[in-house]
Amino acid sequence: MFRATLTAIIISAAFVLSACQDNASTSPNLVGSDETTVIQRTSNMTKSNGQVSVVSANQINSGAHWEVKVDMPGDGGIVKFEYFVSNNQLKEIKGLTPTFNYEVEPENGLIKYSSAKQIALSAVNGNITEWKLEFDLSDNMWQYRFNILSSGSKWEVRINATNGNVVRIKN
Repeated sequence: MFRATLTAIIISAAFVLSACQDNASTSPNLVGSDETTVIQRTSNMTKSNGQVSVVSANQINSGAHWEVKVDMPGDGGIVKFEYFVSNNQLKEIKGLTPTFNYEVEPENGLIKYSSAKQIALSAVNGNITEWKLEFDLSDNMWQYRFNILSSGSKWEVRINATNGNVVRIKN
């Protein structure tokens, strides 16, 4: 009986320890040249405007990723760029603070942020409160998502990041 209890405790402890290794705060092992690569890619997308303020590597449920925050010039705010660690490919770009008056030119033939912003504001006139560019798995395409406050109502406008077409407007 004692041996069975001891075995159960050891197995439980091993399970708990392995589960703790999946903690979101765990930093993955990264190579310095990878950091240089993502900083250079970010610099290319911002046309060297802005100052890199934070570079970090994080482990989240969907895998390890780089996070690069850029303070844009003037009152442009802060833009966050995320890259997959496995291949240094872009995961997401997100405007973190208003005024959102800057330019970002994503790679891979995607339209500029300023073009997508103009399309969204033409669809719903108002003030942008948040935006991001990400690959939408359900629609199988890169999309800009703009949250816009218009006459007291909150709207989400999605723009196809390849051709600039409005994908969805919802209130």
